[in-house]
This record gives sequence, C-alpha cells and structure tokens, in this order.
Amino acid sequence: METIHSDAPPVPELPARFAGLWRHRDFVRLWIGQTISQFGSTITREALPYTAILALQASPAQMGLLGAASTAPLLILGLFAGVWVDRVRRRPLMIAADLGRALLLLSIPLAFALGWLGMAQLYVVALLAGTLTVFFNVAYQAHL
Repeated sequence: METIHSDAPPVPELPARFAGLWRHRDFVRLWIGQTISQFGSTITREALPYTAILALQASPAQMGLLGAASTAPLLILGLFAGVWVDRVRRRPLMIAADLGRALLLLSIPLAFALGWLGMAQLYVVALLAGTLTVFFNVAYQAHL
C-alpha cells in the first residue's frame, strides 16, 4: 500500500482545558452571547446613574426615580413574563431582548452628542431596559 504525503500540517489535538462543553458549538455560542450580555448589563447598571449625575447633575430625588424606573418592571411584569415566555421560543426572545437593550443604551450617547439628553430619556431607557431584562432573565432561566 502506498502512503500519501500531504503538505498540510497535522491537525493538533485540543488541549484538555478545551474538552467537554467547549467542543459543543451551541454552548460556545451561548457562552459568548452571555458574556456580551453581562458586559452590557454591567455598563447599564453602572453607567446610567453616572450619566444622570455627571452629565445632567441629577438631584437625589431624580436618582431615586431613575432607580425605581429600572426596578419597577420586575415588580409589575415578573409573573406575567413567566407565563408569556412559556408560550414563545426562548432563544429568539433572548436575542431580541439583548438587541433591544443595546439599541436603547446606544440612544443615550447619541442624544448626548446631539445635545438632546434629558432625565426623561434616562427614565424611559431605564424603564424599557428593565422590562427587556425581566423578559430576558425569565427566558434565560427557562432556556437552561
């Protein structure tokens, strides 16, 4: 039997640390998506109040309203979100929620650059981002 030689180098084995779940494409996609999502959530949690304080000189009362706007959706929509999420496909819902939150957050630097940023916009962004976060979190828990 004749041996065929190839110019291509041999394919190396994956290191042991990349075994298991790292070989599953769906897991890697979920992990990357979650990493990006958590990064965005951290920016939202930290940057939104700082924007109100530093760019708009928000008062303590305004800061309280901003905090309430971001947490109110959990209290109001929490139970309803669970029922609704059970009736739809979870993965597209999670993707749509993340994209929606990203667009909402991108509206803040855009409005600031154009000189249109105000507390009303921050309230709306906090309320809508909180709503999307509720649906994302419920879908994520059900998806796993």
